[in-house]
Amino acid sequence: MRKVFFILLFVCSGLLYGLTGSGETEYFTMDVVPPEVELISPNGGEAWYIGDTNPIQWTANDTNLAADGVYLWYSLNGGSEYHGLASALSNSGSFAWELPDVQSYNARVRIRVSDNFGNSTFRNSAGAFSITYVPPAAPDSVSIDTSNSVDAVLSWTPVVTTIYGTPIIPDGYIVLYNETPYTDEQFYYYHGETTNTYYTHYNVARRRDQMFYRIVAFKDYDGRLASILSCNRRDEANPRLWSDILDELKTEGGAK
Repeated sequence: MRKVFFILLFVCSGLLYGLTGSGETEYFTMDVVPPEVELISPNGGEAWYIGDTNPIQWTANDTNLAADGVYLWYSLNGGSEYHGLASALSNSGSFAWELPDVQSYNARVRIRVSDNFGNSTFRNSAGAFSITYVPPAAPDSVSIDTSNSVDAVLSWTPVVTTIYGTPIIPDGYIVLYNETPYTDEQFYYYHGETTNTYYTHYNVARRRDQMFYRIVAFKDYDGRLASILSCNRRDEANPRLWSDILDELKTEGGAK
């Protein structure tokens, strides 16, 4: 009986061995590294205009980048809310964006790039850029008359076109000043606002040895500039830099 038992055990072991096997799968790779992405433009500080078509530019690198793995969004309120712009784009590095007809001083762009393994990288504009109406051109033929040795009477030719040469009627002109010929950003605003093409800076000739002026034509589409200038006029003893007023205009309220 013991001999029979061992024979049966050997047969069963052979049957079990016949039901098992081993082998190797085909070679494959596993990618867990997200793509490298840089948003080049707009990345903060750009002044773009309604009606224009400007390029969104980026670079993206990955060994397994998806053929249609680029997605774009834009925000008009500093990134609180994004709107879809384009999807399933190739990694061309550029997308022609027809700018929306909504004014914003706090716009941003977002990009997402994905690879074939589902890894994605997001990038947002590092800072805000503006989307505004095309501004008026700068006034020409600015002259100063100090013949009475008391006042400075400024005059200039009216502005009738935008910086693109298209017709426009400005809402008015802002007179900026400084005692030294600094750059535009270092000029001051001091109650210098008029709808005329002339302006009198009273008593300046008797108080100052020299004065430099800059005239800015403006179009205030949403009324925000008028509000900011009105607040500044209530503190005439402390004139503000024009660059500070522009910064307030850009940061106040986001999209308008």
